[in-house]
Amino acid sequence: MMTNAVELGHELGPRARWAPPPEQIALYVRANGIVEPLFTEPALARALGYRGVVVPGPMLTAFLDQFVRRELPGWRLEALSTTFRIPTIASDRMVFSGVVTEQHHLSEGERIVCDLVIDHADSERAVTGTAALAR
Repeated sequence: MMTNAVELGHELGPRARWAPPPEQIALYVRANGIVEPLFTEPALARALGYRGVVVPGPMLTAFLDQFVRRELPGWRLEALSTTFRIPTIASDRMVFSGVVTEQHHLSEGERIVCDLVIDHADSERAVTGTAALAR
């Protein structure tokens, strides 16, 4: 968004990106001390019914954070909550979007709330979220 005006109903995205490949997920998991083979072992993930290794929730949340910051430059992210509906698998195509659902003009500045989603390429909703921002 290039203008400073953000109003109720303002849409964010859509922006597409690929989930990281298994090798990057493994690096993330090791760097963060996560001990869960579902994120690093494709054979185990497939045995559990997944197409491949699963992208960790905190990694998807970080991608949502990045999406909101790119869509709303100049705003400060105060809170971000997420709900994971279906797993995202390594190298899946994801589409990020959102909408401003609340707008408040306060003496200390503006505050907005956005509903956010990550959909998979097949339009399945993988993640829902809510972000609160201020400026």
